[in-house]
Amino acid sequence: MTQIHYFKLADIVKQFILLISLTTLTYGLVKSQSCVIAKSFAGHKEAILGIAQSPNGKYILSGSDDNFAFLWNQNGEIIDTIDVHLKSVNDVVFSPVNTRFITAGSEGNFVIWNIDGTKLANVPADEVYVKTIAYSNDGQLILSGGGDNTAKLWTADGKLIKVFKGHSCTIYQASFSPDDKSIILASCDNTASVWNINGKKLMVLKKHLSGVSAASFSPDGKSMLTASFDKTAVIWNLNGKPITSLEDHYDEINQAEFSSDGKFILTASEDGTAKLWNITGTLIKTFEEKNRVDYTAATFSKDGLFAIVSSKDNKINFWYLPK
Repeated sequence: MTQIHYFKLADIVKQFILLISLTTLTYGLVKSQSCVIAKSFAGHKEAILGIAQSPNGKYILSGSDDNFAFLWNQNGEIIDTIDVHLKSVNDVVFSPVNTRFITAGSEGNFVIWNIDGTKLANVPADEVYVKTIAYSNDGQLILSGGGDNTAKLWTADGKLIKVFKGHSCTIYQASFSPDDKSIILASCDNTASVWNINGKKLMVLKKHLSGVSAASFSPDGKSMLTASFDKTAVIWNLNGKPITSLEDHYDEINQAEFSSDGKFILTASEDGTAKLWNITGTLIKTFEEKNRVDYTAATFSKDGLFAIVSSKDNKINFWYLPK
């Protein structure tokens, strides 16, 4: 009787091990199928510091530590080379109406371009370097920030309107609210700040233990997102209370943004990965999980099909997002 029980127990153990193996294999297959590169762009010689896609999805803009910005078509062909910057191109952005784009450099200037590559204005914007550049949602205003610890509001043609002073370290990202009535600033002084467009500081967001590298509003304007060199990202309500922390990176987070529908968040880190999360803080997918890079830039594609991520070999990879 004991021997019969022993054989039954052995069969159960074997079936359990088989079940676990099949489950692990199935999970691995699903994971690998959702982590596939659809296409890859190559051309930069150094780390890519900023990526943007035009609102109509026809163009990709990239800025790099090699001092160049490239305008690419959908097929990965470089259709324009921007070589006016004397130092690294730290950030790039398209206007909401597809007719212009901006490149921002470490020499302290940002340059406004027509989509056909003609230069409209070269704007001395920062005494040290321009780290971040953004268009308002209506395309009428430009927001810059950088190494002189200030953010600046400009007209669409590069005329200075207002200076936002209050941080004691570099402004790493400056973003508009969806209604363009407020801005949020991320600084390496470990804080983010929220201001109205007229220059009044509304609140300071304090939770991060190291410099804040990214800050933005959700598409519906009901929450805010910050990311930090402390390896975490945080979702905040509009009262400045932290709601959810995103914790899975093991090195500094350089970028974080909401998807256009506000349901997902993409983070990019110096641990060589980009990660996809839902807004409850659950990790959904890790991109480039086997690679180690010094810097990773990442953004959602406009059609919501891809995570656009710069890789360790200075390429721009389009990863399929899980369905």
